[in-house]
Amino acid sequence: MMAGKNHPTRASNRVDWSDPKLQKLLDKIEGWDLDNRENFPREDVQIQVGWSAGSGRPAVLVWKREKVMVLEAGFPIPTGEFVRVDSFCGDGMRSVWGVVVEGRAGRRAEDCRNGVNVYWLHEC
Repeated sequence: MMAGKNHPTRASNRVDWSDPKLQKLLDKIEGWDLDNRENFPREDVQIQVGWSAGSGRPAVLVWKREKVMVLEAGFPIPTGEFVRVDSFCGDGMRSVWGVVVEGRAGRRAEDCRNGVNVYWLHEC
């Protein structure tokens, strides 16, 4: 951050990571997993995995913002794989390409029951 009249330099805060009060707080949140899928309207989409995929497969777009998408799918998609996401809007279709940067099995109870995997994609 630049120092100046409009951008004053702030003094840094020192943190004592061995402070028992801080350790007690950190122990309380260990294992928390933030999941903001409920804050975005779910959208059924078709995806094609790989550059030469022949047919679409159903998936759900659960979050999208600034070149990042989160998909739920009932099948594995390898990290690094290119995925075309087809959304239906009005009489047409909109396609966006992304690459899988991370994926994992869903951790919610309903995810586990339904074999849902969650994937983070960066738009190409």
